[in-house]
Amino acid sequence: MKYNKLITTLGLILILCSCATKHTKSENDLIKFAKANCFYWYFKSKDIDTSEIRKITSGVVEMSTFSAEKFQKVAFLVKSYSPNASTKNNVNNDLSKCFSLDSDNNFLNKINTISKL
Repeated sequence: MKYNKLITTLGLILILCSCATKHTKSENDLIKFAKANCFYWYFKSKDIDTSEIRKITSGVVEMSTFSAEKFQKVAFLVKSYSPNASTKNNVNNDLSKCFSLDSDNNFLNKINTISKL
C-alpha cells in the first residue's frame, strides 16, 4: 500500500511538472492547479487520503502570482468539467478527465479567461 501511494505521488508530481509550451507561466500555474485539483476530487471520491495532494495544490497557489479567488474559480471549473472524449476499457471518467485537462481547448480557453479576470 505504501508503494502505491509513493508511485501515485511521484506520478502526480511528474504530471504537474510537465509544462505546455503554448501557455504563459501564469496560465501554467492555473493548469498545474487544475490537474492537482482534479486528482484531489478523484481521490476524495475513492476515500483515498488527500493530504499530500492538498499540499501540492497549496504549493502551486503559494508560488503563483494569481489571487486565491482565481484558483477557487479554477477549482469550480474542474469540478464541473466533463470531457467530450470517451475512454478505453471503461476508465473512470473522474480519473480520465485529469489527463485531458491540458489538451482540451474548451477547458484551456476557460482557464485563459480566468487568468485575465
